[in-house]
Amino acid sequence: MKKAMFERDILYPTQNPLEPGSVHVTVYSPENTGGLPIVIKAKTSHNPVDYVLEIITILQTDIFDRIRIDIRSTGIIYFVPQDKTASCCRVRFTDKDKYTCEEILDAEILI
Repeated sequence: MKKAMFERDILYPTQNPLEPGSVHVTVYSPENTGGLPIVIKAKTSHNPVDYVLEIITILQTDIFDRIRIDIRSTGIIYFVPQDKTASCCRVRFTDKDKYTCEEILDAEILI
């Protein structure tokens, strides 16, 4: 298991303004390919995959803009749901606000 470089909990907006979502973000050291592994793990019952753009925008603005890294192009982004019956997924951005989500096995994630 790799050691985390950075960890933080963040809140993000959901469809219910009185019930924000929460995720734990872990950033690991870059891989040999140059990608920056980022694991986003749900802390509330909201499915974070339903709010990918909101979460990524918050992370980009609050964390990665400071160090001039565009996580849409260099991030290897994994989403882990709170519900163990749901699948983990890897998000890849094809454009600024367009992305694909592929289901993966837990074993493929660095946690």
